[in-house]
Amino acid sequence: MKGQIYSFTRANGRTENQDYLFYEKKKFSDNEEITILGVCDGMGGMEKGKEISRLTAWTFGAYFSRKILTAFAEEGSEILSLRGIKTVLEGSVGAVHKTISAYMKEHKISGGSTLTAAVICGRNLFVANAGDSPCYLADTKTNYLELISEVENCGYEGLKKGIYSDKKSGEFLKASSYLTNYIGGEKIKKTKVRSLQLFPGNMVLMGSDGFFGILEEKVILQELKHPSKEHIPERIAERSAMQGETDNQSGILWIGSDRQY
Repeated sequence: MKGQIYSFTRANGRTENQDYLFYEKKKFSDNEEITILGVCDGMGGMEKGKEISRLTAWTFGAYFSRKILTAFAEEGSEILSLRGIKTVLEGSVGAVHKTISAYMKEHKISGGSTLTAAVICGRNLFVANAGDSPCYLADTKTNYLELISEVENCGYEGLKKGIYSDKKSGEFLKASSYLTNYIGGEKIKKTKVRSLQLFPGNMVLMGSDGFFGILEEKVILQELKHPSKEHIPERIAERSAMQGETDNQSGILWIGSDRQY
């Protein structure tokens, strides 16, 4: 499925922007194309967050490109199947973690980065992540919005366990600053790749935690309906900042074509 991509990034209340966005399209033939979207958020306040987030993004791009092209050359169009892309995406995130962890250990760097990546092929969407940079799937015609990535921090872990119930509470916000998984840590959870089906007009929205802040999902959905599509990421960041968000803000919006292919 073809689509348009819009993005926005800024330091916001910080002196340095440690977020990094990436997106590209790879065309294998006249009818076969994949779109890759991603966001990395360097761990705020820790050493060389900006450097590590960029290195994470570049390393992911290099691994994914090599693996998908090698597989495509060996297997042809079958690599664009559900199983093929899931395997490549899962392997790429794992390889990035090992590479970044080794680099940080060698250079005695503490910290790390989140990594959320989405791959769109035909009407299939694949999402993998490490950390708490959210990714949503939306359909404004049916008022549908779903968080489709894991939010791996102590705040959301507390929500699952019933420790917290209010995302705006001080306790939840404090706990949310501690990640339970990230690129560059000593350990990383096994990468889970979620696959979903896309329909004409669907939207994929991802960003750093500072991009969304404490916005309620109904507010995000409201902004996704704005007629000026290219300004939606900036509007979401502004709404978040109006509620007190001071972290770096970076987001990507992909809007699928309304036509059926």
